[in-house]
This record gives sequence, C-alpha cells and structure tokens, in this order.
Amino acid sequence: MDQGDIDDVIDRCVVPFYLDMMGTNAIRYGQPLITALADASRGVTPAQVTALLRDGWRPQVMGGWYSVTVAGPEVTTAVLHALATSQGALDAPSLATAAVVLAGPEAIEALERYFAADQAKGWGASGIIAAAADHVRRHHHVATSLPAPSKTDQDTFAALLDIARRLRAASRGEGLSP
Repeated sequence: MDQGDIDDVIDRCVVPFYLDMMGTNAIRYGQPLITALADASRGVTPAQVTALLRDGWRPQVMGGWYSVTVAGPEVTTAVLHALATSQGALDAPSLATAAVVLAGPEAIEALERYFAADQAKGWGASGIIAAAADHVRRHHHVATSLPAPSKTDQDTFAALLDIARRLRAASRGEGLSP
C-alpha cells in the first residue's frame, strides 16, 4: 500500500472521526456517528485497516472501530498487536473492544499485556481493560489474571461493545433498534 493511499484513508476515515471516537468519547458521541462511520467503512479494505492499526494512535483509534466492519484473520492479528503495544487510554478502549469482538478468548493475552503496561505507567485505561477481560471470561469461560472490574467499568465496556455491534450491523446494511 503506498503512502498516498493511506493518506487518503486517514483524510476520509480518521480525521473526521477520531476525536469523537477516542478513549471513551465513543459512548457520548458515537451513536449519532454510526451511519457516517458505516458509510466510511464501506470503502475501507482489510489492508487499509491493518495499515491504520500499524500507524500512530489516531489511526489506531479508528482502525479499531473499522476493524469490526471488515474483520478477517490479518485484521484480528493487527488489532491484537496494536492493543498489546498501545501506549495509552486514547486508543486502548477501541482496540480492546475490537479485540474482544474479533478474537474472543484469544484477546486475553493482549488485554493482559496492555493492562500490565497501563498499571506500570498510569495511562488510565486499566479498568476498561479489566472489564474487557471479564467479558471474555464470562462469555467464553476462559481464565484471566486481571482483577474484577468495577460496575462502572463493566458498564463502560458494555456501551463500547454496543457501539461496535451497531457499527458492524450498520456497515452491513442491517438495522438495530436503539
């Protein structure tokens, strides 16, 4: 993929949305953007999403969200790597959400790796990551070394999952009731 192609994707699919979709902002601003995000995702390929996930935090935020619309093994691998190597709370929530949606139980290792780094450096997303791991534990019956999340973090992660579910459905032309 040439630089012009990725620059075009960043201009069309990252710049207009990343501020509203970073961190936990998606909970507040994401629902009204679902249609626009779904429209943008229809023109994005798995290779382009993978390129976003290998870029800086802004493209990674949106790469996380778009990954649930294009899926595929190479995208899942890129999501897990981006999450495990993330350096903060701006992209970690979207990456954790995508990791859980795409990888299910295989997300645990990346979640645990990010959690350890977050705790050591005080990035501020460890609660959401613990909630993501707890979701995987409860739904896929796998063990995790992460602590139990707070109710607030569980609710936050559930809201992020709902955004991902709605985005995936909208990108496929399926309607979901609010």
